[in-house]
Amino acid sequence: MDPALAAQMSEAVAEKMLQYRRDTAGWKICREGTLCVSRTSTPSAAMKLISPRDFVDLVLVKRYEDGTISSNATHVEHPLCPPKPGFVRGFNHPCGCFCEPLPGEPTKTNLVTFFHTDLSGYLPQNVVDSFFPRSMTRFYANLQKAVKQFHE
Repeated sequence: MDPALAAQMSEAVAEKMLQYRRDTAGWKICREGTLCVSRTSTPSAAMKLISPRDFVDLVLVKRYEDGTISSNATHVEHPLCPPKPGFVRGFNHPCGCFCEPLPGEPTKTNLVTFFHTDLSGYLPQNVVDSFFPRSMTRFYANLQKAVKQFHE
């Protein structure tokens, strides 16, 4: 993927996420960002009713002057991440999360997430509904570890 195009796409996703979260007080100007292509794989779930999935996303991590960290992602095709045999390719629309410091609570963070994921394939809604809570629990545990590492 062309680096200039990747940077442009990730900034557009970050702007979209910011629009989702914008409050009446406004946001401070971003001072740094980290850009990468991320491939995520999930194992089969729901007694193998849900096949393994993989997702390829362009991810931009940004820090804001108020201490907020945002992770912004959207699906991309990348030549180094072809579809994996035996996996269904999922699709993430612009999504991400904000880790916002709580004033007066230095050890606490307000977390706001926006997800819009297409798991692809043919899945009954009740199967998807039973899978997502467990999947999100793992996501938040991993996010907590990543935020701690990011602050070190």
